[in-house]
Formats: sequence, C-alpha cells, structure tokens
Amino acid sequence: MKKIVIAIQKGGVGKTTISVSLAAQLALSGKKVLLIDADSQGNATSNLVETFEYDLGEVLFGKIEVEKSIVPTSVENLFLIPTQAISENETNGLKLYRSTQAVREPFIFVDLMSVIESLGFDYCIFDTSPAFDAFEENILQAVDEVVAVVKADGYSQDGLQIFRNNLKDCQKRKHISPKFQTIVLNEVNHSYKLANEIIDALKTSEFNIVEIPQDQNFKSATIVRKTIQQQGAKTNTLESFKTLADLVK
Repeated sequence: MKKIVIAIQKGGVGKTTISVSLAAQLALSGKKVLLIDADSQGNATSNLVETFEYDLGEVLFGKIEVEKSIVPTSVENLFLIPTQAISENETNGLKLYRSTQAVREPFIFVDLMSVIESLGFDYCIFDTSPAFDAFEENILQAVDEVVAVVKADGYSQDGLQIFRNNLKDCQKRKHISPKFQTIVLNEVNHSYKLANEIIDALKTSEFNIVEIPQDQNFKSATIVRKTIQQQGAKTNTLESFKTLADLVK
C-alpha cells in the first residue's frame, strides 16, 4: 500500500482540494483508495460525505477500531476516515487528541497503517492541517511520500522553504526518509509575471512540478459536495491530476 501525505504548514493553498482530487483520480483508475481527513476543520469530510457515525479522533483515542470509522464515498473505490468539522472556537476529538496525546504516541499512525493495509487498500492519502508539529510528524513517520501544495506567489514560496527546513529537521531527528519529490502549484495564472518567474525557478529545482490552473469548478465542486472529476473541469485541470496520480503511483 502506498501512503502519501499532502502537506504544508501554510493555509489557503488548496491542500484539501488537491487531496480529494488526487484520491478520486487514483480511485477512478480502479485502485482501492482511503483518504484520511487529518485536519480538525474536517473540510475533506464535508466535501465527500454528509453523514457518518465515527471519526478519526475516536480512532486515535482508542474508542473504536479503525475499521468501524471507514465510510464509502460517492466515488467508486474511494473511502474516507472522516473528521467532524468544527469552527475556530470549538473543539472535537481530533483537535483534542493532537493537543494532548500526539506527542506521547509517535507511532500511532505507523500502527494504523498496518491495520489499514490488511484491509486491501492500494493507497492511503492524508489531508493535513496547516501546521507542522508532533501530530504531523507522527503522520510523516507512517508515509512513503510527501506532496507539498503551494500557490505561485511570494508568500507561498516562503512557506515552502520553511516546510522544507522543517521536513529535513524531522527526517534527521526521527530517522525517517519519506520521499519529497513533487510540488503542486495550485491556481496557476500565467498572465501574472511573478507567477511565471516563480514557476520557472521551481522548474529548475530537483522537484517534479505539477501545475493546476485556475478553475472555477474547484469552488463549485466543494459547494455541491462533488469531486472535481464529478463536477467537470477544464481539460488541462483533469490532465494535471492524471499527471499527479502517475507521479505518486
């Protein structure tokens, strides 16, 4: 089972959209895919399902077995471990877990992956929050590959450098080596000079760069609880996700 985390500690770059769309693309290729909503905001969950009985927080606290938390989505072959959405001033099981227990249980996701792999999944994808602390480090210990998501602007580039530094530090301290070779540039608009300069600079790096163009269907898909593939999108948007899926296979 291939295990992938979509991450960066900056918010507003579209990690959830990329996570859901990548998971759906892999599922459409006939693979059995599990998306884990590891963001306490629960946006991937609200995008994919309307109701569920158990969530990730209950799994991590040991209240239920992981098998009971897995729910099917409207996409064939795509399943989800959900997280209850919260507002900024509320709390939920996942938010409580990450603030009280995560630092004490560094191998919890490693153990969960063993169980999930036994259920016959081909891919497991983590959608994460805009943070880099003990909880995210625990996920990094359990995955094979990291995919970062940024926008083609100066702020996101700063965030990317901070993320790379944090990842290198984590790899050194934890003695782990998930591959980091793919960066998704989200909402690309080539009419902006700065965007083109940033894209050109990244393309000279050691990373695989996948460009996702600006596409209004992203926003509308979230509203109507559909994946970008179900909602319909620009041809080059769909081709970009096919490229991304091929890179992480």
